[in-house]
Amino acid sequence: MSKLSKIILSVFFLFLLSKNTLAIDFLECINDIPLNKSIIEKKDSCFLFDSDIGRIVSVEAESTEKSIQIEEFYKSILKQFGWILSSKDNSKDLVFVRDEEILKINIKKFLDKNLITYNSFLSLSIN
Repeated sequence: MSKLSKIILSVFFLFLLSKNTLAIDFLECINDIPLNKSIIEKKDSCFLFDSDIGRIVSVEAESTEKSIQIEEFYKSILKQFGWILSSKDNSKDLVFVRDEEILKINIKKFLDKNLITYNSFLSLSIN
């Protein structure tokens, strides 16, 4: 096998490996928020309130990953879904904005895991 073939094959495997370590699933409750393989949604925690003027959705997930790794995952991946990080470095919540929608992600230690709470707020324009 030539050097070029080995390089191409290596890059291909690195690409597959990096895709598998990023998002492999999405929240069921908020269906455009990605999950990596270490984040497990607590499906019974889904809360949805829908009205003429907006929508509020809340759901929890658990992870054994360190909170800084979870934060970095969301800071990097949500950009690809049109979310803009708007929280300050000293904020306890990650706050993202996209159009008329706000997404707050809170990560806190609970026993030997991290509890991740997602809150999505959508404001519908009134005509």
